[in-house]
Amino acid sequence: MSLPSTPIVDERGCVMFHCGTCGGPIRVDDFFQLGLRLPERGESAGEYFDAELLDRIDHVACVSAVRAG
Repeated sequence: MSLPSTPIVDERGCVMFHCGTCGGPIRVDDFFQLGLRLPERGESAGEYFDAELLDRIDHVACVSAVRAG
C-alpha cells in the first residue's frame, strides 16, 4: 500500500497549483507523472509557469477523461 502524495505547497503551506480541468490540487506524484521538475524553494507559481513556459497544469487522469469524451 502506497502513501498518498502530498500537494505542492508554498512556504506558507498554501497549495501552489490547481488542475486546470477539475480544480483539484496538483500533487507531487502528478509532477512525476507529467515529467515536470518540482518548484525550487521560494519559487512562486507564477515564476514556475514562466520558467517552464506553461499556462496551466492538469492531472493526467483529467486529460485522459477529456480526450475519451
